[in-house]
Amino acid sequence: MTEPARSETDDAAAATPRGTAGGRATLVTIDQGLSSITNLLAVLWVAHAVSAVDFGSFALLILVYTFVVGAVHALISMRVVVAPEDADDRPREVLGSALVLGLGSGLVCAVVGALQMLAGWSIGPAILVLGLTLPAMTVHDVGRWVAIARSKPVGAVVLDGTWLAVLAASLLALELSDQAGLVTLTLAWTCSGALAALWVPITYGMFRPKEISLGWLRKHWEGSWRLLVGNVTASGSALVGGVLIAFVSSPLAVAAVRGSILLGRPTTAVQMAVASSAAADIARDQPDNRGLLRYQRRTMTVAAVVALVNLVVLSVVPDSVGRAVLGNVWPVLDPLILPISLWLIAAASQSGVASALVGRHEFHIAMIVQIIGGVLSVGSVVVGAIVGGPEGAVWALFVGQVITSGCWWTGFLWHLRRTPASAEAG
Repeated sequence: MTEPARSETDDAAAATPRGTAGGRATLVTIDQGLSSITNLLAVLWVAHAVSAVDFGSFALLILVYTFVVGAVHALISMRVVVAPEDADDRPREVLGSALVLGLGSGLVCAVVGALQMLAGWSIGPAILVLGLTLPAMTVHDVGRWVAIARSKPVGAVVLDGTWLAVLAASLLALELSDQAGLVTLTLAWTCSGALAALWVPITYGMFRPKEISLGWLRKHWEGSWRLLVGNVTASGSALVGGVLIAFVSSPLAVAAVRGSILLGRPTTAVQMAVASSAAADIARDQPDNRGLLRYQRRTMTVAAVVALVNLVVLSVVPDSVGRAVLGNVWPVLDPLILPISLWLIAAASQSGVASALVGRHEFHIAMIVQIIGGVLSVGSVVVGAIVGGPEGAVWALFVGQVITSGCWWTGFLWHLRRTPASAEAG
């Protein structure tokens, strides 16, 4: 499909203001909420519809999907958010690189699933289904961030809203037909996401053969690999930290930390959404240092307000609600609302800093901060678990966040000092 020539109408549309920064941040926040609800709905539905063994298998599928999408997010999505000219002018090249990564990952999953089916493993068909749909799901996820990079986050809302609506209808149909099982539920989850991904070619046009390549990723590899290393280090540190906490303390300490993170999920989701929107705006506007600080303060203010609201909610939540959400973990967390709330406030204190650095293409600084902050933060939580068990681990989660925030601010201030006022906006 050839790309149509731009008309005067197209040029006028491109020049049309894309809304206020606050409005875009609100839409990105709504999109993050829809994305979280979609996966949560799938997990909760599976938990109630199948056996514990099949639920464990589905949880493994979620982990595989999260790992693949996380890597693609670091390599492509985060990079295109701060390369708005590519999102505007060559979105299919960006999405083509994502499709290639999805095809490679999907092929591996499909082969593993087929081999497991031959070996008689019950999870094999579900892995095969995931592999076959993973390319479209990868394009779906990157399509969200291309829309955000273009300062048109309503596109991301459409993508995730469609996935949620189709998934809900599919799950209801399975329930009414009494056909719920691991494979059918996996089909409902993956195929609804793949179907929603049809919005991408409808919006940007069908891929040309030359656009289905890693060409765009190769051109931006210098920054992308740093983002990938930082992302993998942060997520890998959390995983290693969980294992170490269980080893040096107890599984209860791991549950306390994971439960604390779950309680803070509404706040961290909003913080991530506002930060992502700020990074896109900074990359597009290229403000001077004074303007950069305005973006950072605005992002931090929103994050702080949300953290304070979460603090109030956690302080007044009834035990019945806490037990309904977290079950037997709630009695462990109930006495720890103070350190959990302080942790969320500490996280808010760094909001906008990472956005400012990434928006300025300071990928090397961001990578170093993620590595150092991740290692020191996990180390503090492990020490806290050794010294104080579950309570010590959660208090150390707050301390670790203070350390991480300090690392981000150190990198940010260093960037400001070495950036001359006369050269900032170039």
